[in-house]
Amino acid sequence: MRNHKGIALLTVLIVMIIGLALVGVVTFLCTRGYQTYSASKNYQIALQQAQGGIEEAILDIETQTYSELRQFSNPNTQSGAIYEISQVFWKPLTGFGGAPVFPPSSSAYSGVYGVGVFYLIHSFATQGESQADLYALYVKGY
Repeated sequence: MRNHKGIALLTVLIVMIIGLALVGVVTFLCTRGYQTYSASKNYQIALQQAQGGIEEAILDIETQTYSELRQFSNPNTQSGAIYEISQVFWKPLTGFGGAPVFPPSSSAYSGVYGVGVFYLIHSFATQGESQADLYALYVKGY
């Protein structure tokens, strides 16, 4: 007969090592999942802030004069985003019946726009370690 006195201790040690390895893997996966969730949540918040910045920039374009908008930046927005408005180019607007296709509103004087100024809007926001950058091209008739 063989001597099996240490087999129980060896079995307990092997089961304990396997259990600790499983606990380590589960802990790592839970931590990684939380980090991924947090990054995704922060990016969604930053994206919504940047979209709000685009909307605020469009309101600024519609409410300010041409000379005020040649190079415009607003770091203090309600949305939490920083946006910049740059004039890209202008061109005569023509459309059906002499009215532009876009924007659909009418001019303050004649109802017919003559020139469309194209503005590039860059809005960006950060939340945690996530950043969202959005660009939009907007045209306003003068």
